[in-house]
Amino acid sequence: MGFVWHVALRYFRSTRADAHIRVLASLTAGGLAVGTAALVLALAALSGFQNHLLEDLVRHTPTLQVEPGGRSGSANGAAGSAAPPVGRVDLVDRVTATEGVAAVQELLYARGWLVDRTGALAVEVVGYEQAPPAWIPVGDAAAPGLILPLSVALRMGLTAGGSARVVSPRAGLTPVGPRPRMRTLPVAAIYDSERAEYEELPVLLPLEQADALFAGGDRRLDLTLAPGADPEEVAADLRSAIAPAEGTVTTWRQANRALLFVLRLEKGLVFSAVALIVAVAAFALLAALSLVLSSKRSEIGVLAAMGAPPVRLQRLFLALGALLSVGGAGFGGAAGAGAAAFLDRFRVISLPSDVYIVDYVPFLVRGRDVLVVFLSTVIFTGAASLLSARRASRLDPVEAMRSART
Repeated sequence: MGFVWHVALRYFRSTRADAHIRVLASLTAGGLAVGTAALVLALAALSGFQNHLLEDLVRHTPTLQVEPGGRSGSANGAAGSAAPPVGRVDLVDRVTATEGVAAVQELLYARGWLVDRTGALAVEVVGYEQAPPAWIPVGDAAAPGLILPLSVALRMGLTAGGSARVVSPRAGLTPVGPRPRMRTLPVAAIYDSERAEYEELPVLLPLEQADALFAGGDRRLDLTLAPGADPEEVAADLRSAIAPAEGTVTTWRQANRALLFVLRLEKGLVFSAVALIVAVAAFALLAALSLVLSSKRSEIGVLAAMGAPPVRLQRLFLALGALLSVGGAGFGGAAGAGAAAFLDRFRVISLPSDVYIVDYVPFLVRGRDVLVVFLSTVIFTGAASLLSARRASRLDPVEAMRSART
């Protein structure tokens, strides 16, 4: 054991003999333990909620889509032909040939109305080419037709096997003048996404029907990835194979980038607020080290007079600060992680399931979050220790020994 750690351990053990230093050191360690545990618990709770939210986004958001450039979709609709243009065929072939892409189908996004005897309901319409996209939890539809979200079906009193009238804002010419296009389609299935009631969910129908009603809609290529494929890596490959004028590649993260930014901001703000507990404990550590310096002033003067350089005296108090803080921070971090695991395992804190996406407070301890907590604790306590260490290194040996005699 070196000189620095030998003296630091001696001073650490000697604090038990001084009641006022012992109390302040205990408060310092306790404050660091509480602050560290609170940080770990707060970040674990946020990570738990955000993990559930992100899993929900992944399940109900298109993983990867390509929006073709130009106006080929509108031109195709105006011509009334179901065959895609040559440029679109080439784009689909290149997308399908990309490594990690298992299947590609064309979707059509538009706005329209569902009409019954009581009135009209504005809805988002998605026309699918082959089968309902994987991010819509419908399973296998019994027959081609409308696939309605449960909230829309309940509001309009529709059931599977019935029929509904879909109205498009695109007008069609009739003998009596232009009128909105409409079609009565059977209700093939009803799905429940288990998402928030205020969120608008799309109405699905076959692409052929959607193209006849909403030819000018927004067309996109929805990609089904192979198992284990990384959406970000596949998106990077697609961007290198597709010119910006030909199409735009969008991942689920880009589609939800505003929400993801808010989640990161929320985590940062909560961390900053709870970290104030550690900052207050760091001030207590500074006070404890100052008391140790005051009580050991003569001994430090003797060490300096015997040739101990100021750098070693500075390292001495840095080591003493580390000994006082490691115990509290280590115990608090372990206690916080253990409490988070216990609360999540047994779902101790319950929530109303009709308000939140889960019926309990989930906790998720991430190694990265724990590392950030310990780094922040080291920064706060290190700054406090450095202030006391500088004071010790600047101590004049003669004045220190003279004050001991008086």
